[in-house]
Amino acid sequence: MVVLSEYGCSDSVFANAPSNCASSRGDLFNLNKSSSWNELGIFNINNNGVGLEANLGYSQRSEFATDDIGLSLNGPKLENQTLAGIATPEPFYLGIFGLNPQQVNLSTLGNASSPSFFTTLKDQGKIPSLSWSYTAGAKYRLKQVYGQLIFSGYDQSRFTSNSVSFTMADDITRDLVVYLQSISYSGSTSSILLSNPIDIFIDSTDPNLWLPDSVCNEFEKAFGLTMDNDSGLYLVNETQNTELLNSDAEVTFRLSDVGSGGEAVAITLPYEAFALTAKPPLVDNSSYYFPLKRAANSSQYTLGRVFLQEAYLSTDYERGVFNVSACSWEEDSEEDIVAIISKDASTSSCSGSGCSSGGSSSGSSSNLSRGAVAGIAVGAVVGFFLLLGIIFFYIRRQRQKSRNKAIDPKPNVSVLSGPVHNGGPPESSLHDEHNSLPQSTFWSPETLNGSSGMTTSGNNGSSGDSGRHENSSGENELDGHNTQIKPVYHELPGSKVSDVLY
Repeated sequence: MVVLSEYGCSDSVFANAPSNCASSRGDLFNLNKSSSWNELGIFNINNNGVGLEANLGYSQRSEFATDDIGLSLNGPKLENQTLAGIATPEPFYLGIFGLNPQQVNLSTLGNASSPSFFTTLKDQGKIPSLSWSYTAGAKYRLKQVYGQLIFSGYDQSRFTSNSVSFTMADDITRDLVVYLQSISYSGSTSSILLSNPIDIFIDSTDPNLWLPDSVCNEFEKAFGLTMDNDSGLYLVNETQNTELLNSDAEVTFRLSDVGSGGEAVAITLPYEAFALTAKPPLVDNSSYYFPLKRAANSSQYTLGRVFLQEAYLSTDYERGVFNVSACSWEEDSEEDIVAIISKDASTSSCSGSGCSSGGSSSGSSSNLSRGAVAGIAVGAVVGFFLLLGIIFFYIRRQRQKSRNKAIDPKPNVSVLSGPVHNGGPPESSLHDEHNSLPQSTFWSPETLNGSSGMTTSGNNGSSGDSGRHENSSGENELDGHNTQIKPVYHELPGSKVSDVLY
C-alpha cells in the first residue's frame, strides 16, 4: 500500500500548494503518530524493474515500513502490512491500495517483507478466495455512478455478462493482459484507429491509455487533438469539448484472449469518458484533457483507469483467469452480489446465476457457467416430465386391468365369423353316449346327425330317409339340395378356455 506522507503538500513538493491540497490527495498520513509503525528503510518503488508501474518508467524513492492497516472504521484490520509513504505527486497523486496476491518485494525478486494485504485476508478467513471485481465508476452516467471494489465476488447488476474468459499472463507485473484486436471510432465520421492486434495490460493505477504512436496519430485525427508540450497532455479547450460532446463520438475496443478471431467482448466509451479535468500540479490552470499517452514500446501498452469507467473487471487469481464486461447502466438497479468460492473449497454455494469468477469466468472457475446452469435446468425439466409420463402410464394401465376384471370379456369376432375352435356343444348334447369318443374338430354340412346320436354318412348329398334329419322347428340350414341339416358340435378334451381380448 502506498500512502501520502505528511510532506505531500509541503513547499518542497509544491511551490504554491493549493488550499485544498490535502483533501484533493485523499488526506495525509503522519508516520510519526502511528504506534505500530516499523521502519524498513528507503527503497525505490520499482527498483530494478520490480514494483509499481515499473514498465511505465516511474521511479520514486519512498520510505517503507510495516504497520497495522484497517479498511474503514468497521472493516478488517491486519497487522504487519507493508506501507510506502510518498510525498511527491509523481508517479501517484493519490494513495495506492494493491490487490495483487504477490508478496511485497522491497528491492529485488525474492526479497519479500510480508504477505500482501489481499493474501492475508484470505489466509485469515476474512474473504473466501483470492478474487476481486472492480469498476472505476462514471460521473457522466445517470446520477454520477460511483466506483465499486468487491473482494471474492462481483456485482451482477453492474455489467452485461458475456462468455469470454481471459487467461492471466505469467509476468506477475503484467498479469491482466488481453489481446486488443481493434479500436474503432464513430462520430462526425468513422474510422479504424487500430487494425493490427496488440497485447495490452489493464491497470487501474494509471488513468491513461498507453498506445502505439500510429494509434495515437489516428486518435489525433479523429478527435482533432494536439499535445501540449509543457504538460505533455492532450489539452482540450471549452469550445472543442462542446463540439465533441455534440458529435456523440464513441470509441469501441474489441478484446479477446486470442490475437484474431475467437470470442470477443466490445467495450464502448463515449467521448464523455475521455473528457477528464487536469488540475495543478499537472497544469497551471484547470483544463479538459484527453487521457492518451504514447508508449515507448510494447511493454507500456496499457488500458488505464479511463477504460474501467465503462468496463467491469473480475479476477480469479487462484484459477489464473479474469473477465472483462461492458458496464450496465440501469437506474435504481439493486445489487446482486455473487461470491467467488476458492478452488480449494470442498463444497461451494453461491447466489445468483453464473457463480463464476468474472464470469468467469466468468466459464472460468469451478463454479458453473450460465450455459451449464441453463443446460442443467433444461435437463431437470425434461427428466421431471419423463418421470411424470411413466407414472401416468403405469396408473392408466392398472386402471385398464381393473376394468377388464370387472366386466365380461368381449367375444372374439374371428371366432363368431369363422370356424369354431374351442366352443362347446349345446348343453343337451353333453349327455350323448358317444360324446366321449374322439371327434373331428370342425363341423360341416357333410356331417349328419341321427335321431339319437351322431353318425357319419359316406354318401354325400343322399336323399334317403336314413340320410335326412328332421327339424321340427324348420329353421335348420339347407345343404344346397333342399336337405335340412343341424349343426354338429364336438366337445374337445380339456377345460373350456374363455377368449379374452386385452
